[in-house]
Amino acid sequence: MPSPLARFAVVCLQTRPEKIDKKNDTKTLNKKDTTKPAPTKEIERASIKSVFEPKSIAVIGAGRTRMTIGREILHNLIEYGFDGMVFPVNPKARVIHSMKCYRSVLEIPDEVELAVMCVPKQLVSQAIDDCGRKGVKAIIMITAGFSETGAHGKELEERIFGQIRQFGMRMIGPNCMGVINTAPDVRMDATFAGTLPLEGSIGFLSQSGALGVAILEQSRDMNLGLSSFVSLGNKTDVSVSDVLEYWRDDERTKLILLYIESFGDPFKFSRLAREIVKKKPIIAVKSGRSAAGARAASSHTASLAGMDIAADALFETAGVLRVDTVEELFDYAQAFAHQPIPKGDRVAIMSNGGGPAILAVDAVVAYGLQVAEFTDETVQRLGKHLVKEASLTNPLDMIAGADHESYRKILNIILEDENSDAVIVLFVQPITIDARLVAKAVVEVAQKRCDLGKPVLCCFMGKEDELSGIRILREANLPVYEFPEAAARSLAAMNRYREIQNRPEGTVRHFEDVDKIRAAEIFDAVIADKRPRLTDTEVRAVLEAYGFPMPPTAYVSEPNELGRIGETIGYPVAMKIASEQIIHKSDVGGVVLDLRNERELLEAYAKIKERVHKLPDKVTEWGVTVQRMVEGGREIVMGSTFDPLFGPLIMVGLGGIYVEILKDVTFHMLPLSDVCAMEMLRSLRGFPILEGVRGEPSIHMDTVVEMLGRLSQLITEFPVIREMDINPFMVFPESERCMAVDARIAIEG
Repeated sequence: MPSPLARFAVVCLQTRPEKIDKKNDTKTLNKKDTTKPAPTKEIERASIKSVFEPKSIAVIGAGRTRMTIGREILHNLIEYGFDGMVFPVNPKARVIHSMKCYRSVLEIPDEVELAVMCVPKQLVSQAIDDCGRKGVKAIIMITAGFSETGAHGKELEERIFGQIRQFGMRMIGPNCMGVINTAPDVRMDATFAGTLPLEGSIGFLSQSGALGVAILEQSRDMNLGLSSFVSLGNKTDVSVSDVLEYWRDDERTKLILLYIESFGDPFKFSRLAREIVKKKPIIAVKSGRSAAGARAASSHTASLAGMDIAADALFETAGVLRVDTVEELFDYAQAFAHQPIPKGDRVAIMSNGGGPAILAVDAVVAYGLQVAEFTDETVQRLGKHLVKEASLTNPLDMIAGADHESYRKILNIILEDENSDAVIVLFVQPITIDARLVAKAVVEVAQKRCDLGKPVLCCFMGKEDELSGIRILREANLPVYEFPEAAARSLAAMNRYREIQNRPEGTVRHFEDVDKIRAAEIFDAVIADKRPRLTDTEVRAVLEAYGFPMPPTAYVSEPNELGRIGETIGYPVAMKIASEQIIHKSDVGGVVLDLRNERELLEAYAKIKERVHKLPDKVTEWGVTVQRMVEGGREIVMGSTFDPLFGPLIMVGLGGIYVEILKDVTFHMLPLSDVCAMEMLRSLRGFPILEGVRGEPSIHMDTVVEMLGRLSQLITEFPVIREMDINPFMVFPESERCMAVDARIAIEG
């Protein structure tokens, strides 16, 4: 049950951050501060260190009354054993918590490196000014009531940011819960949380102060030790990337967990994360998923993107493991914090019940792992220790009578099996078996055989109490889950991290054979005409300039030209409506396929004309394109959409008229390497279709990777492109047959 202070924090620290752009902000009210030079990177790094490793702390707004934030922060600093000087600051008190109290930070005779500020917001400006004059290096601003409250609060926040920059200080917050560092030579709990943290190797960042209270309590309950914890609040100054930079160089931090609501600078985040994940996993929850923005999108690519796809693309590019819930975050944390990364994806499963074993197998397969096949030697060894009713294959069902000795012997055997890379231990407590003894047996073997480097994840199903054995497992740093699916999902995340660590950098190709000048002329003409989209003819010219093969096509405005055009192109052909007013041709019946002579062409033209005239919105200018049919093959879609924060995103997926229904697509940030392009294809649910099923040959993957590379270059070189898709791009086993059949491009209006 949260303490009264924790419940108060939920009310007063709700975070609705709005990142202030320090480089481009033109609304800063304190104009004299905008002329001050920003701190150098060396100063930024030093001041961030002052947040986590200060030698002295002033608590400005320290309180005399228990269960107030100022009092509890001071109490936590003392209770946790901060290894430095602490100075309470309160103009209305002489002594607080048996410590001499100062009316102002300026009266403190010693140096003050960090100030924790929890004064009313109307006193913040003066307190910051005092800290600047004192030479304080960093501030943790607990005080709320700024941009999260509306326009006036944002104005106040911009003012205090100007003050912070003026004095060369750094600031966590405002509207945050504080910072913790469990290092033995620091021991700083500068928060008002009611739970003292355990020492460990997890760096935990929460943008929400309210959620931070729950995070600290849950971490302790699950025996997850922290290296440090930071609640960023409104992120006015110190950002997620700044904290990542600190944790990158912090040897105590082995695992990074994030709860974030916004990124700040996504490109800095991506660069740092890609560097960090080579050595330390990063697992993140990002809130704010929504597809509402898709309603206004005009292209397939944009409507598939929605608002949150950009975050997914960023995490994928950076190698960050994203989870949907805080519960999953803790599920992953258990495994990553205490178990080795598996060397492969083969999972052994042992259980005392068939049902849980089947659930585990289904989950293992669903999350892309392999069910290990035991060696003959392992099967023989198992047969010596199990009753005849037990299963000797994976999943291993030892039946309900399996006791702690059975678990001890069997776990040791399957850990030694050379065909297994990880083990999931399942246990459902029968009335005749002591779960605590089973837990101790599992702990004993897992610790004894840690030399094998194989993770052991447990699932003890049933009520968690003193008799369940769960506490024994947690105290021994063995991850334990309520249901098999969570264990399998966590193990799959560990395997995915192994793949991220081992994936090559890849090459971002630059194609010299493109005609950039020709493409630029087309875009310049469209911009000059103030048109939002390119015509079909212009789209075709741009794609051909960048090396996209396309079937022979001709634009026809008069039906008497159809026969000649059909003969020139060669039957069979497809006819498509061509009008700037019509984006999705199939939606209005504007596509007729497999036309084999002039009569069929004329009939198709008449049908399209009739359909155009019946449209509710009058189409003033239109014609048709006649294009040689591309028969057979498989359909993919590729394209891009522009995100205001993340920039252009590239997309690929299974294509055709059902692309927005199936939504089997994936997005990636630019630039796109050949390795990432192939990973995008492999991530599709329909990738087996592209590889070939039921005897079909695989499509020419190298050609698709090349086309994605060319698309990446086109989008990068022409940032005026806002939405684009090529759908379908027909793919075949033969490279020369692959080509773009239809496409559209919208530019910045």
